[in-house]
Amino acid sequence: MCRIVISSCDIDIYLLDQYDNLGAHTQRGIDFLDKYAQFIKDRCSIEGEYASKLRRLVKNYQPKKKEEEDYQFSSCKAFLHMLNEVSDMAGQHELIAENMTTQIVKEINNLVKEFKDERKRHLHEGSKLHAQLQASLAQLDKAKKAYEKAFREAEKAQENFTKADADLNLSRAEVEKARTFSVMKNQTCEDCKTEYANQLQKTNELQRQHYSTTLPKVFQQLQDMDERRITFIQNFIKLSADIQQHVFPIVNKCLDGIVKASETVDPKQDSRLVIERFKSGFSPPEDYPFEDLSNIKNSEGNTSLHSVPSFKAETIKGTITAGKLKKRGGIFGIFSSNKEDYSDLPPNQRKKKLTQKIEHIQNQIQQETAASSSYSPESGISTSHTSIPEVDVYADEEEFDNIEEENVDFELEPLPVLGTARALYPFDAQSEGSIPMEEGEEFEVVELDQGDGWTRVRRGDVQEGFVPTTYLQCFLYNNC
Repeated sequence: MCRIVISSCDIDIYLLDQYDNLGAHTQRGIDFLDKYAQFIKDRCSIEGEYASKLRRLVKNYQPKKKEEEDYQFSSCKAFLHMLNEVSDMAGQHELIAENMTTQIVKEINNLVKEFKDERKRHLHEGSKLHAQLQASLAQLDKAKKAYEKAFREAEKAQENFTKADADLNLSRAEVEKARTFSVMKNQTCEDCKTEYANQLQKTNELQRQHYSTTLPKVFQQLQDMDERRITFIQNFIKLSADIQQHVFPIVNKCLDGIVKASETVDPKQDSRLVIERFKSGFSPPEDYPFEDLSNIKNSEGNTSLHSVPSFKAETIKGTITAGKLKKRGGIFGIFSSNKEDYSDLPPNQRKKKLTQKIEHIQNQIQQETAASSSYSPESGISTSHTSIPEVDVYADEEEFDNIEEENVDFELEPLPVLGTARALYPFDAQSEGSIPMEEGEEFEVVELDQGDGWTRVRRGDVQEGFVPTTYLQCFLYNNC
């Protein structure tokens, strides 16, 4: 098989007449590259959608405010940790989509445009070479036809001259004219023959160059372009795998985190927490005494047979022999509509809730004490945070432990007076916890503004409540 070697690459000679098919093949190759880009684009959409749904799933299963207390259990903590790891895994899928989009899809879009322009340029060059060859072939055919026509005319003129020369009836002038015409036609035939020969030589040379050099060069360029396209597809397939492999260590780390979270689950500890949460502190009921009916008088016998011992049925949330605790009043009732005195809880639970509340107040006191204070001499108002005596959390533990059936009323000491205040404007109290005031009315300041725009005041020894800070002119004591 005859082959033509161009740039160390073999181009089969039998492909040289397949110009149109090779052009169509390169177009299909570019279309395939574009199709691969669309595949990666759809893959990125799936990765992004999957990540979005994972994040939505994590958000939907985040603990609600009312469920926060349950998340002290190790199983709930492990679940919460698992949600965080799943959220991190969603981020890795977003990273896959982002990297594939920037490193593959955008690059392929640029390559498709580049290959289309290059293919168009090569095909234009091939079309130009083909047109030149066709033009040369047309000139050759024209020269050949002119030569054939001139040959026939010369041959006919020669025959006419031969006849005239043999005809004795013709004059010498007529014979000379026939000879001259024959010579002219023979000369024209020779000229056409020469033109035909020259054009044939040029056409053959152009055709040899076309099929041996110029057209194979165009084919070689198309081949190089197509091989580069295939190489790019190879690299992009590998790159897509590398992008996914790059996030696998992080995904595996997230999975390891989920496994470690599962290892922190402690059923026994969770059971102890349940016991601690729900134990009431009430003692179990004592044994019922035996009633000897034989010692009861006969007159009372019938009645006693039908009597049923009565038991105190006052229970609180499943506890036994629990007396209903009296709700405390006082100034704490103005802070919220719920009035968190926890009087409906058993002693142990009430003790725990009140202890938590006291700890919360102590933390607030520490924050307020640590905050910097400032004083405005012009207005005579101090903006420093009040110093509240430290609350002894454990002072009433013994009292809590001894709560059984008797009613207990927790009364708090009144807040110390921090200074005096005078109302600059009238105020009509509309929210719970606030009190109305008239312009010029004077009060005792018992709690400073905590940054929410309200100051707590006391009217005489009767009523306490909150009023807008900007409605007051305060005169605080030096120790405040």
